[in-house]
Amino acid sequence: MYDPDSMTFTQRITLYCLVGMAEDERTPADAAEIKSEAKRILEAADGQPVGSLSDADVIRSLAGLADTDLVDEQRPEDRSPVGKGRPQYDRDAEAARLRNELETDEELNNLSN
Repeated sequence: MYDPDSMTFTQRITLYCLVGMAEDERTPADAAEIKSEAKRILEAADGQPVGSLSDADVIRSLAGLADTDLVDEQRPEDRSPVGKGRPQYDRDAEAARLRNELETDEELNNLSN
């Protein structure tokens, strides 16, 4: 269940990006793809408390969200040292319900996918 009071702003932005990417059939996605989406959205938004997210911000957010029923973390069997074994993420909750809940979040009002 989406509860903005129990999530950081960074987690909510990360989830917002992941839901939009899932709706556009661009998931599962890795942390770098989600960070790129967040950068695009945040640069176009007005009045947000942050202008961008770091790699570490996104990775921490995804780790926390993967412990909820909102995000599904998928770890490939092939974990090579060149990064091909990076986890990928997808939204785990029903997209339409989650999108509606994100849109009622006052701090995310100025974002657009």
